[in-house]
Amino acid sequence: MKNSSPLRWQIAIVLAGGIALTFVPSETTRPLRRAVRDGLGPGQLAVREVARRTTQWSRSQSPSDSSDELREELLALRQANRRLEIEASRLRDNLKRLTEQQGLAPAARGQPPLAMAQLVEARVMGEETALLWRGKQLLSSGSRQGIVESALVLDSARPLVDLGSDAELAPGDSVYAGRIVIGKIADVGRYSSTLRLVTDPGYRGRARLARRTARGYLAQGTEGTLIGDGSEFCRLKHVTDPVNVGDEVFTGGADGLLPAPMYYGRVIRAELEPGAQEWSVWVKPAAALERLETVLVLRRTIHPDRILAN
Repeated sequence: MKNSSPLRWQIAIVLAGGIALTFVPSETTRPLRRAVRDGLGPGQLAVREVARRTTQWSRSQSPSDSSDELREELLALRQANRRLEIEASRLRDNLKRLTEQQGLAPAARGQPPLAMAQLVEARVMGEETALLWRGKQLLSSGSRQGIVESALVLDSARPLVDLGSDAELAPGDSVYAGRIVIGKIADVGRYSSTLRLVTDPGYRGRARLARRTARGYLAQGTEGTLIGDGSEFCRLKHVTDPVNVGDEVFTGGADGLLPAPMYYGRVIRAELEPGAQEWSVWVKPAAALERLETVLVLRRTIHPDRILAN
C-alpha cells in the first residue's frame, strides 16, 4: 500500500493539470500543444510505416488474381499440347497407311537410301544457238582450249540442252518442266545433250491412270506404258481396265526418288475393239517445249553417306 501512494499522487497531479488546462485560454496553450504534436510526430510516422508493411506482407501471403491467371494459362497450354500430340499421332498413322498403299518400303533403320535424286536445271538452246553449235561455229572459237562435242549430239535434229557429261547427265535421265514430263535425255555430249520428247518414236515410260471423283479427288487406276509414235499424241499400252476420256495420266512406279508422281497429260480417246483385251488409248501430252527456256533433269546418284559408311 505504501508503494502505491506516489503513483496515486502522480495520477492526481496529471488529472488536475488537465482540468486546469481547460480553463486556460487557447492562445496560452497553443505553444504547448505544438511541442507535444512535434514530439509525437516521429512515432506516428513509424506506426504508419509498420502498418503499411504489415498490409503488404499479408497480401503476399494470400493468392492473388495474377496467380489465378497464370494457372489458367498453364492449363490452356497443356490442353493445346495434348491436342497437338493427338494430331501428330493421326498424321503418322496416315503417312504409314499411304506408304503401305503405294508400296513404298521405308529405308533401313540407320542407313540412308542407296539412290538419291538431284534435279539439275538446264537451258533449252534456242534455234539460232543450236544451229551455230551444230555447225561448229561456236566450237571453232574454243577449239584451242580443247572443246570437243559428241558427233551424236551435233548430227542429231533433236532439241538441245546446254548440259552434258560435264554435269554428269546420262542417257535415259528424265526431263521435266515443273511437274510435267517433257521427255528423256537421248544422247549426251561433253557440254550438251539431246532430248527425246514424249511424242518422239522410241520414247517409253511407265504410266498410271487417275480418275477425278465427284468430290474432286484423284483416284489412282491401272498402270500401263506410255509410248511416243511421232505424232502429236502418245499411246498408252497394256491397259486392260476400263478407261474414260478425260482421265489423267501420271508417271507410274514407286522408286521413292520423287515425293509425288509427275504429270503426262489427259486421255482424249479410248476404245476397246471387239474381242480385244487391251484398250487403245490416246493421250494428249501437257508438254509444250516451244515455250520453255529451262527444264529440270532428274539425275540419279548414289547417296554419299552410303559410300562414306563403307
